[in-house]
Amino acid sequence: MARHRVGQSRPGFKVVLFGVVSVVLCFLHLPISSRQALAIPGSGREDIRTKLYELTVEQLKNKLRKQGLKLTGRKNELVERLMKEMPVKRRIPKAEDPAVFTTDVFIPLDETIRKLDVLLQDERVVFLRAGVASGKSTLAQHLCTTQPSKYFGVHAPLAKDAAIFEMWERKMRAAVWGQNSNVKDKDLQDMIRSIYDNDQVLVFDECHLLFACPEFHEQFLKTPSYLKRRPMVLLLSAASEGTDQQGRTYLTPAAVPAKYMWTPPIPHANELVDQLAEADVYLSQDAVAFFMDFCAGHRSLFIRSMEWVQQKQSGDSTRWDLTRAQGEVSQAWDTDNWTETPDDSLMGKLQTVRAIRVNGAFSDPQSIPQQFVDILCEGPTAGMDANLRRKLTLVGFTLPVVPATDRIPEEFTPLDWAKLGTKYGVANYMMASYYRQALAKKRQLTVDVDRSPTSCTDLLLRALPYLLFADVVAIQGDKFGIRSDVSQEELPFEVHYTHAAVRELKRLVGNTNSLESTTKGKVDIYTTLEDGSTFAIEAVMSSRGATSIAKHRDRFESASMTNYAHAQHKCLLIIGKCGDMREIVGKVRDGIEVVGLAPNPSHTGYYVYVKRQGEKVVDFHIPCDGVARGFSWKDEEPFFEISSAQKFKYIEPGGAAPQRPPAVWVCQLGSPDGKNFEVIGNPFPVKGVLANVDDLKKAIKQEKPNRVICNADEIDIYSQKDGGWVKEEKMSASLRETDEADCYGFTIPAGAAGAT
Repeated sequence: MARHRVGQSRPGFKVVLFGVVSVVLCFLHLPISSRQALAIPGSGREDIRTKLYELTVEQLKNKLRKQGLKLTGRKNELVERLMKEMPVKRRIPKAEDPAVFTTDVFIPLDETIRKLDVLLQDERVVFLRAGVASGKSTLAQHLCTTQPSKYFGVHAPLAKDAAIFEMWERKMRAAVWGQNSNVKDKDLQDMIRSIYDNDQVLVFDECHLLFACPEFHEQFLKTPSYLKRRPMVLLLSAASEGTDQQGRTYLTPAAVPAKYMWTPPIPHANELVDQLAEADVYLSQDAVAFFMDFCAGHRSLFIRSMEWVQQKQSGDSTRWDLTRAQGEVSQAWDTDNWTETPDDSLMGKLQTVRAIRVNGAFSDPQSIPQQFVDILCEGPTAGMDANLRRKLTLVGFTLPVVPATDRIPEEFTPLDWAKLGTKYGVANYMMASYYRQALAKKRQLTVDVDRSPTSCTDLLLRALPYLLFADVVAIQGDKFGIRSDVSQEELPFEVHYTHAAVRELKRLVGNTNSLESTTKGKVDIYTTLEDGSTFAIEAVMSSRGATSIAKHRDRFESASMTNYAHAQHKCLLIIGKCGDMREIVGKVRDGIEVVGLAPNPSHTGYYVYVKRQGEKVVDFHIPCDGVARGFSWKDEEPFFEISSAQKFKYIEPGGAAPQRPPAVWVCQLGSPDGKNFEVIGNPFPVKGVLANVDDLKKAIKQEKPNRVICNADEIDIYSQKDGGWVKEEKMSASLRETDEADCYGFTIPAGAAGAT
């Protein structure tokens, strides 16, 4: 889901952000105003002093008491005593730890709370759902500490007691009694009436535990007979279902129709520059925004990236500008090596967040269930078992998929996840990147990708799901590792997108490059399929204007620029923002494919605009979930079809002792000219427990003793890659799943071949 940014515009990359950080708690527990609820960096200590003066003497004494400070004196003396205890420096909060307003880098929640107040007044009972490590618990605690007379956090009893009415009642009484002392000896009805009369809110974090006790939650989730309306209740959880000790499953109660996916906006970069400097992190405003974008808008990941910057700078107060930030990151980023990076590296820091690497029952890659692997390889599904779905959601693997729209989604997006057919996908696209690499490394996960696109649009859709912001900007360039400037749209330039697309298409489809001929044409993306089909894609930023776009279009009709003119499939790719992309694409002259590409502000997905005929343009959304897609035209509305071009192929079974497939298919190779290989005879299966290349050599010798008369170690093994045969150099290399068409090849020394 894309995320919108709150605050004013900024230089650098503008990105709508996708995730949440451990948002900090307010140590001072200040009341929230309608607009600027909390002091932000740069606003100074005077703002904090002003907020303290808004508190009552008793509230000030409560704060002093918690710090073990003297309680006597006038109000101004109490305020100054608290101010004196405020440290000047801030710190980067540790992973999973709540941050403290006065001591930590603080990301404000005032806009979220303002919207939530309105929502609660309208709906009365609101269920906010978001992934793990997304700030739900922080929001709950923040509400209850900054506005303790309005929000009451009801802590869940132990899981074994979650179905017991009396345990929940005791927890509610403990939460409410601190502020409403008159309810101490009242029954549950009187307590609920008091909450209703005082316009207060019950807050249930991890509310799926509450669902296991209908006898209790029906007292207030439904409208009580003695009240005109329901009391206000805020429910928060990653899961929508709970279980009791007997294993019975309890769904989200029907009395909770106001169900929302919560995607908190990230604040504007200028709100954090000064705070970060107080934590010895020195970044320019656009460099801060770059890191927000790089982390796909996920607040927890952003905070961990700041910890990495802090260590890299090691107290050097020289401020990194956008150029330096991009360069440092591009040199530190390699999505093919998630599991190989040191703990103190950028990727190592990000892995400490549960939004990327889960803990608990599925922390070991060997224990990850096949259903999650299927989602990882093939995309969202509606076919999961309810019990497994709950487990995968609780640990952080999956979330309900919010249907894409052409608008930036609201912070609170309505979604009825109880509706039949609701799909669940990977909760975080950086998580998808991590687990694809981890499972490929640990359990030899492989996928099949359709390597025969029929159009340039079809070809582009193979790569787009892999083009997260981090992968788009992580290309080599100047001395800091990347081009330093940005386009007029405040996006990366076309070179960033095309280089990233070439890198992915080379891996997914095969022979893809950028052509650099000054006479025949400098084509940004040029792909040649095994059947000889050629695809030429020229890219241009929409901000360059109609004249420049037309010049790029005309290159395909220049007789001298044969790299363009002779390609069988031709496409002009226009990159920009959503606003007027449909109109820009529609006005390009016909004769070739025209595709508009508008990344959502967090680069967690792309809006794609494809010209059909005349000025008619169709559009759709492609998420960056690492699942290659396909595109084809249809005769009926909506006149096109988006399909999966990627399927799960193989993964080693989970457990401590991985097993191999029952047979490995091989074929003998010959090389008449000493350069190119050809298959000799038919492929055949080799059976046995084969763990690696060395085992395969021995098995081939044993399977065909009359054909192979050399020693097993004289056999060379080859794999099919990118349309050719590549020698397996490591004898310990694990074997992949094969079939008759996709087999290993082997060669034997000249003169070592017997009868076939």
